[in-house]
Amino acid sequence: MLATVGRAAASTMAPATFLIGADVSALSTLERHGAVYRDSAGPRDALQILAGEGFNCYRLRLFVAPDGKGIVTNDLAYTLALARRVKAAGATLMLDLHYSDTWADPGKQFKPAAWAALAFDDLEQQVRTYTREVLERFAREGLMPDYVQLGNEITNGMLWPEGRVEFAERTNRAGWEHLGRLLRAAHVGLAEASEGRPKPKSVLHIESPHQRERTLWFCREARAAKVPFDLIGMSYYPEWHGDLETLRGTLVALATEFHQPIIVAETAYPWTSDEHWTGRPNLNWPLTPEGQRQFLRAVLQVVRELPDGLGRGVLYWHPESVLTPGQRIWLGGSCALFDHEGNVLPAARFAVPNQP
Repeated sequence: MLATVGRAAASTMAPATFLIGADVSALSTLERHGAVYRDSAGPRDALQILAGEGFNCYRLRLFVAPDGKGIVTNDLAYTLALARRVKAAGATLMLDLHYSDTWADPGKQFKPAAWAALAFDDLEQQVRTYTREVLERFAREGLMPDYVQLGNEITNGMLWPEGRVEFAERTNRAGWEHLGRLLRAAHVGLAEASEGRPKPKSVLHIESPHQRERTLWFCREARAAKVPFDLIGMSYYPEWHGDLETLRGTLVALATEFHQPIIVAETAYPWTSDEHWTGRPNLNWPLTPEGQRQFLRAVLQVVRELPDGLGRGVLYWHPESVLTPGQRIWLGGSCALFDHEGNVLPAARFAVPNQP
């Protein structure tokens, strides 16, 4: 069994500024297929446009061996190239390790194909080695992330079936014994890659604000398993995760019990209506550019008002998802921060105070 990384191994980096950011992992792929982004100055780099609107952080996902179809293009070379643009823009970099060849989320956490036949002890070692080697490569390129997610939306665990956990089966200890070992292995790899340099802050990313007891259960189990984490990251999509008071109640409960910084690591809201949004719950703001901005300002206020200043940021999901030739675009571009012609929307300025 790998050694436990205790709280003493926490990052020594100075506290970051409040994060206003977005996951822009598909940007390079969409640009290659013709996506163009504009502000009042005309066509420009989307990262620079968003930075001008107040963004200071960009998150990039990393798959182990993606198939390259659609926007499942985030292999190491792709992600390093986009990370170089993030750093050149002067922004904070958050790296999101999925530990999968494709999307990992509460409904699926597929092991990479190359890891599928590994015995558990070997899988644990592979998580450690992979994490270390990835971050060492970022460091050699001068692109060390400021934050690292060790797993994506892992409320139900990761690297299924071995690392799967279920709130409904919480009396079964085997899942957490395995998941704890896998997460500690990831943290060992992170610590090894950080020797002699500032260590990125680690984000424990979950997605169940609508289920407060499940959320608290997961974080309690992680703490009991001696899994270190510097921040708690929460996904929040109102159609799945409830209204704003539900989000507030869960984040306040987390802040009160765990005294750890908290970010909303993913969120989104439509600026225009289409068939997807008919009859969806908790759409309490107009489905307009102004309604999208009102939603984001409301989420930002919830995070900023968390007890003891523990709210540390809001990151938007997939703002670059504009209509692009030959690409299947998430929700038809209705949740992008750019309109169908690539013009930046008012919601991109959600964190700038005193704007009309």
